[in-house]
Amino acid sequence: MSENEQKIRKRTPSFRIELSGSEEKKNIIFDKLTKIRNELTKKSNRPMGNLQVLEALFEKWFDNEDENPGPAMCPSTYIRTKKTDVNQKIFFIAEDSFRRCIQVSEWHARQCSHNLCTNRLIQKGHVVKTNLKCGNQETPHVFSWSSSPYLPKKEYLINSRVNHGIVCSGILPSDYKRFVSGSGIGMLNEEKRTSFFNKHQQHIQEEYNECIDTALLEEIASYEDLDSIDIMSDARHGWRKNAKDTSVVAIGEKTHKVLKCEHVTKAHDIVSQRHEKVGTVRIYQYMKDKDVRVGVHCHDRNLSINKYIREETETLNQNDTWHCVKAMKTTMKKISSGPQYSKGKTWSFQLSDKVEPVATHVYWCIRNCNQQKEMLKSSLLNIVDHYKNIHTGCSESSRCRKDTNYEPSRIVISDPVAEKLLVNAILGSNIYKYANDYTLGRDTFYVESFNNVINIYQNKRISFWGFTVQCKK
Repeated sequence: MSENEQKIRKRTPSFRIELSGSEEKKNIIFDKLTKIRNELTKKSNRPMGNLQVLEALFEKWFDNEDENPGPAMCPSTYIRTKKTDVNQKIFFIAEDSFRRCIQVSEWHARQCSHNLCTNRLIQKGHVVKTNLKCGNQETPHVFSWSSSPYLPKKEYLINSRVNHGIVCSGILPSDYKRFVSGSGIGMLNEEKRTSFFNKHQQHIQEEYNECIDTALLEEIASYEDLDSIDIMSDARHGWRKNAKDTSVVAIGEKTHKVLKCEHVTKAHDIVSQRHEKVGTVRIYQYMKDKDVRVGVHCHDRNLSINKYIREETETLNQNDTWHCVKAMKTTMKKISSGPQYSKGKTWSFQLSDKVEPVATHVYWCIRNCNQQKEMLKSSLLNIVDHYKNIHTGCSESSRCRKDTNYEPSRIVISDPVAEKLLVNAILGSNIYKYANDYTLGRDTFYVESFNNVINIYQNKRISFWGFTVQCKK
């Protein structure tokens, strides 16, 4: 082994400490280290390095801390969950209960030097109950605490609020069970939920009656003559086929609020298709009892309702325009496209670009017929001439009449087959054959939207029974 290798091995191990600071700060630190090193060298009577200086300073600091302990450090409110604690109990807590827990802890801290600790947490639905007990062996303080205040009937506020949310949200019992089981926030048993629902049936019915009474008064007040009101109605079946129950809803034309909702079951009529008429008759009886006359009634063209309104009431019957235009578009699609072998027979290429334009034209005819049946019919027939580029029957305000340079944007009809197909489609449409039912241009958009929202509370794929159906509606 060489002499250089021996020198390298005998060298004392070292490390570096790098600190951020200015040159001036560095000189001040070095001066202080030199003074302390000199003092330590004198006391120990042997050379001292920078490492010994730092060790002496640390030792002095910790000895001083042990002799004069300062105030305890406040625990951090930020808690990082350990892997072993992810399944700890989770519960709901009310604001008042949280405040009361703080007040009890503050009072106990003034009265006793021992700390409070919790016993076993007892789950009560979404609430927990526990005892807070201090470590005093002679006279321990014990406080019973729950995460929810009590209602006058000794029921937990939180559990009642959750029950209320279950009823009002329309959530299914199975969905509720899966949600609370997966999240681990406790569960209200079926007995508690059923008991709550049974108690609130009467309140739900009272709220419903108050709402429809108020809505009817608001609807009446929306008309200047106060002589009659206009309504729109629609039926919603509980199932998709052969439904055991149906809800028939009447909504005000002005306020768009529910005036009456009739629940019809097979106990009233065994045939589901007749449920809408049964509900409509009840609605008219309700209006009669309230001394309210129905001026205009719009619905989605149920023939039995048409006949009932026409023969047994003084109400003006109107059918929904959207449904009739939808049927018109379906017919137009059949005569505007098809297999090659039937081209020129059952459909024509000249009609291929006129499905949506004809639908728009029909809407225009309804809005501009001045509530006259004959004018509506003539406007519908004029659709054929318009697409033949003959505009003598078009409106004076239309661009095709005013603009001398007007050029049709659609294929001009020149084929007699195309003309005949379009004429037959118009003549065979409900809006032409029963023009009286469309002269006001009414629709059932709001009642259709209402029934769509009801799907949230009453799924058609699930069978609900008893008062549950009415509560969800």
